Amino acid sequence: MSVPPATPAEIYEREMVPAIFARWAPDMIELAQIRAGQRVLDVACGTGVVTRLLADRVGPGGHVVGLDLSPVMLAAARARVSNANIEWREASAQSIPLPDSAFDVVVCQQGLQFFPDKATALAEMRRVLVPGGQLALAVWRSIEHAPAFQALELALTRRIGAAEGALPPFGFGDAEVIRALVVGAGFREVRLRADVKMTRFASAEHMVRSVASGAPSMLGALAEQGDAALDSIVVEVSEATPVCVDDEGLAFPQATHFITALR
Repeated sequence: MSVPPATPAEIYEREMVPAIFARWAPDMIELAQIRAGQRVLDVACGTGVVTRLLADRVGPGGHVVGLDLSPVMLAAARARVSNANIEWREASAQSIPLPDSAFDVVVCQQGLQFFPDKATALAEMRRVLVPGGQLALAVWRSIEHAPAFQALELALTRRIGAAEGALPPFGFGDAEVIRALVVGAGFREVRLRADVKMTRFASAEHMVRSVASGAPSMLGALAEQGDAALDSIVVEVSEATPVCVDDEGLAFPQATHFITALR
């Protein structure tokens, strides 16, 4: 019996989560000051790397909702855990199908930059928070703070131009624009903090192919380039990042903005 090919979400969970997102997830939990018994909403939860930690932290007396627009991502999330205190919901962050004042905390790790209407999404996050409730966001800083991804973007740009080659995860990196948006949504005590961690892949090839196959909706035109173009892009990224190679593979700094605020 043949084994069915892995879905993009399964590749994302297997390759990209340990390389990038799992390294940041504990920081999100601490940033949001999660406590036992709380009700927490994880917006754009993906395959649930933050959601799982939230469920452990709030314990059996708490409740966590992982919300994502992608049914494929949610299927991978459900396959990973079956905690009784996690509820998975398929919905847009711009129209959250949950009651007003239903949560003590709302978190969103690397999702805000993908929402077409960020102001509406933030207004929805505020609506579902209790008065005084905590918002915690993480949004990547601009791409010059992630050198291997910058090399990847440049390789794409040489093929299809700057506008098409830009990598969407890094397109919302201006701290003051983010601050103004959060304040404009009605949040108070808004604070931003920059932080950096090492992202690790086995090699430049591992990074390029993991991103192309595991995050096609997030990385724009990369997944559309075809095998021959990807082969060339792998070579270009490898040649551009020798200083990012150590004895364990490809390792490079990647910086984020953390944002906290209160309703």
